[in-house]
Amino acid sequence: MVRIGLALAFSTMTLAACGLRGDLERPVPLFGNPPNEGPSDPRTIKAAEEAAKAEKERQDAERRAQEAQPATPTPATPQ
Repeated sequence: MVRIGLALAFSTMTLAACGLRGDLERPVPLFGNPPNEGPSDPRTIKAAEEAAKAEKERQDAERRAQEAQPATPTPATPQ
């Protein structure tokens, strides 16, 4: 009986020690479309990250286009 109790206690401690550490994030559902839970919803976070990435790419492309344009001298005004 003591052996069974020790084995049960050991297995319980082993199972308790093998979990994830830190903040747990709720996974995206496998099916269905549950209501959006606000700023902590994984879909909202992903959409915000994609929007920020697209904006950064747009700004980088605009900056490269400006750098690629040759510098045109300003015409001199006759005096």
